[in-house]
Amino acid sequence: MSRGAKLGEASTADEIIDYKSKYPSLHRKPRRTRWVIAGVLAACLVGYLLFFNSLTRGHQALLAKNYPEALRLLEPLAKGGMAPAQTLLGIMYDRGEGVREDKTLAADYYQKAAEQGYVIAQVNLGVLYSNGTGVPRDDKLAADLYRKAAIQGSPEGQRNLAYMYEVGLGVAQYQDLAIYWYRKAAEQGFGPAQASLGMFYLEGRGIPKDDKAAFEWLNKAAIQEVASAQTTVGYLYLMGQGVKQDNALALNWFKKAAASGDAVGQRNLGLMYFHGRGITQSNSLAAEWMKKAADNNDDVAQKLLEQMAGAGMLHAQAMPGDVAARLRSPPPST
Repeated sequence: MSRGAKLGEASTADEIIDYKSKYPSLHRKPRRTRWVIAGVLAACLVGYLLFFNSLTRGHQALLAKNYPEALRLLEPLAKGGMAPAQTLLGIMYDRGEGVREDKTLAADYYQKAAEQGYVIAQVNLGVLYSNGTGVPRDDKLAADLYRKAAIQGSPEGQRNLAYMYEVGLGVAQYQDLAIYWYRKAAEQGFGPAQASLGMFYLEGRGIPKDDKAAFEWLNKAAIQEVASAQTTVGYLYLMGQGVKQDNALALNWFKKAAASGDAVGQRNLGLMYFHGRGITQSNSLAAEWMKKAADNNDDVAQKLLEQMAGAGMLHAQAMPGDVAARLRSPPPST
């Protein structure tokens, strides 16, 4: 591989996201209610407190991975129509934690909660419709669910709705609305939306290109450990684009992204080692990170590894299996 090989590349943002990375907190948006007779209100409040106590304990059991206890506490509440309990059970079946994974049953629980306006369920049900898991794929219905959550202020819903407008899934493609919803979520401090908004500024799509604004939004996302943003911030430091050029900071962000499993970050880190930018040059470490990127389905990294191998810069064990096999195989007979 030539020392003139392209160094550094920005990474792309994730697509549809949901709440499933953790069991969310049990908040609900207040709703307006009519005045009722004081005695009835008091009775309802006592009942609600009893239910909420069981809900809180069920949530705590989930966080402690005490799934039998969580099921014992949450199932009666879900059958009684409590949306947060229905949502938590939906997440359990969605993820297959403590129960057999069942996307259809997860969708059923999410549906019940979503019909009550519970935003977490609306987003997660939308994700199932986006992916066609547990329910037939329906981008229009997914977009409708994200919109309902977005209007209630859910940053996940806002970010997913923005993505649907960005690529034209279930809605007409409309960059202005994509930017609007990305910004709404980004201003709430939601990292994935900050990364997406930063990419709009970086590429000048539907908005004037502004490298400084791109860096500011992407850096906010990178600090929140959004791997694609970490890679892109590293790229901006490397190129001096929107920020003062700094090889050491570029290397630092590529290392963070690579450790998080971002394929482009792994490839960029390998290239930093290959070129000796901000670090001692090392073909072996370059190949190590290129291999991680190639194993992570990065075709560019795999081609670079082949070039390095063809130039005699690395041993066969440093290459992905299929590349090593091709290099060991005799040429076809003529």
